Amino acid sequence: MDSSSTSEPVRPDPSAGNEAFHLLSDGTRLAILQVLWEAYDPADQTPMRFAELRERIGVEDPGRLNYHLNELMDHFVRRTEDGYELMDSGKRIVRMLLSGTAIDDPEIEPVAVDISCWYCGGQPEWSYREGWRYLECTNCDARCVDTFPPGVISKNEFPPSGLRGRTPNEINEADRIWGAHRRASVMDGVCPECAGDMPITSVGICDNHRPNWDEYQFCESCGSIFWMLVSHVCEACKYQWRMPTLFYPSRQPAVIAFYYEHGIEFDLATYEQRAHLLSFEEELLSEDPLRIRISIPLEDEALRLTYDERMEVVDEQRRG
Repeated sequence: MDSSSTSEPVRPDPSAGNEAFHLLSDGTRLAILQVLWEAYDPADQTPMRFAELRERIGVEDPGRLNYHLNELMDHFVRRTEDGYELMDSGKRIVRMLLSGTAIDDPEIEPVAVDISCWYCGGQPEWSYREGWRYLECTNCDARCVDTFPPGVISKNEFPPSGLRGRTPNEINEADRIWGAHRRASVMDGVCPECAGDMPITSVGICDNHRPNWDEYQFCESCGSIFWMLVSHVCEACKYQWRMPTLFYPSRQPAVIAFYYEHGIEFDLATYEQRAHLLSFEEELLSEDPLRIRISIPLEDEALRLTYDERMEVVDEQRRG
């Protein structure tokens, strides 16, 4: 028997997080990480000697440097026969800092991008502020959720490092790809932040769902234009993600094949194809056990997928 099948799941240790914060609270230790990162070459991974590390950091007392290296050891730095190098955890720390999430606060004024609003077909503008990317339609005041300002059709976290050296259209494309992969990871139950388990914690279903589809305005009862919303929460880092049930069919090969047979290369990751979501039909078959049917109409046919409480397909039918 595979021992992994009977072992207890590993739970996050709060004390380990506190220790990590303590280790990174010292300027010399951060300097060590920075110098080792600057010397790091993926094509020639040569560790750095103690003497060179001491010279680059500018620490006169070798005992002091050795003390801080020992503090970082087994957490962020590895000692080999040839010197010192960053562990993967150390590289992630430096990458996080370089991404700009902890040091930059850029802001980009709205600018038109080469896509169409999936609600009204109008011209969206792209902007960036406080670590968030905004897409705002200049033709309608759609509000799919109550937390979005009027006209903001999409809002997403995006690291400032993704802005460097790119035009607004290039940033928008990078954000589309980055977001699509993160969303897919969440639907597969893996946290895009820390790779921890990210199960579904709830499937929220509005009891009195009445959005204004003519104006694309959210329902006053639930604060969303979408009837059913799925919440995932990472068990390790508490990262939360909420999305409509309508996104889940995009992960099914049967859906992709269904569209392909009708001459459509379906890719929900593209902004232009988000409009397909608006034609999906939801039906609550039962609450206990939870069964949700999502129907996808195309021409004179319809593909019907039934999901359970884990948003896994338990039945598939094709009518037409």
